[in-house]
Amino acid sequence: MVRSLSIVGLGPAGAGAAAAASRLGVKPVIYEAMEKPGLKPCGRGLPIVDGGLPVSIPRDSILRRIRGARMYVDGEFLFEMKGFLDGYIVDKTVMLEAIAVEAGGEIHYRAKYKPGSSTVRLPGGGEARVEQGVFAGGHPYYGGAKIAAVQWIMKTGPRSDPVGDMLEIHFDTELLGYAYIFPKEEGFIEVGIGGFATPRELRERLESFIHARSDLRELERVKLEGARIAIGGLDLGVVDGLVKAGEAAGFVLPLTGEGIRPSLISGYEAASALIEGGSPLEKLRSLPIARAVSMQKRILDLVAGMRVEERRILLKSLTPRAHAEIALGMFRKHVLLKELARSPRALSLLGLVTRLI
Repeated sequence: MVRSLSIVGLGPAGAGAAAAASRLGVKPVIYEAMEKPGLKPCGRGLPIVDGGLPVSIPRDSILRRIRGARMYVDGEFLFEMKGFLDGYIVDKTVMLEAIAVEAGGEIHYRAKYKPGSSTVRLPGGGEARVEQGVFAGGHPYYGGAKIAAVQWIMKTGPRSDPVGDMLEIHFDTELLGYAYIFPKEEGFIEVGIGGFATPRELRERLESFIHARSDLRELERVKLEGARIAIGGLDLGVVDGLVKAGEAAGFVLPLTGEGIRPSLISGYEAASALIEGGSPLEKLRSLPIARAVSMQKRILDLVAGMRVEERRILLKSLTPRAHAEIALGMFRKHVLLKELARSPRALSLLGLVTRLI
């Protein structure tokens, strides 16, 4: 019987793996390279969708409740979504540590994994063997395509909050990406951009986006952040015998960059399969969230091959519910095909992808 499970990385996948181990009566032993978890910037959104999560979200990690989104295409307002787009902005550090502690995890911070050695260098100078478990080392161990994202944390006042409890998404069809304004904790917002460009080019586009907004350009800038995001689809496998999960395995939705929910699920299911004696790779491959990643990757590839004007037509012709269905990776056939039937131009442009749903 497995008595303990090694987990490399305390990101969402590592936290999910710890929760699964605890529920199955196995002690999770977690090795995190940083001094605390969840330090990767960007991606603090956690949508509420059918099927939910395999773990409970600690209440004290919830910064804001999200109740909808405003969508723009190349500077033109498209629509506002309310009533079927819901979720949270979370403090990842608080959330991940709370999940790991609740799971009874033995947590080692500043523990550096040594590739190719099956060992972790501990902060006190010793080493630990990690030969069976879950590898949640993030995007450095991902073999697929990545894009960059940069963002400013900005301070708002009681009369200068541009978004409130909404998300703002500004699609840029030339960039094949989007700028965004997301609420953070009370009094702060995240203003960023991600897409197929260099970090320098993205920074320039971000500055232009902020300068063009009278409600943004006078706000106090607190911190500039940047990150790499895996958008190339699944990259299942092992690292020195440890099963990859989370962003290392490509569990990020390629069209939106959403990673917390897919990674939590993948870590939980990988650990469950390992402990119960199943095939973790087969289990991960069969997950609905894995299908969502693959479907979004097909759509991203299709859109990347379109002319800019075709991308614009597609984004403008999709109904709000179709946008949400695709963005959240739900791909419920009866919902999506009904919405696409209302958008004949979108149906035509999506072509083969609609037949794969």
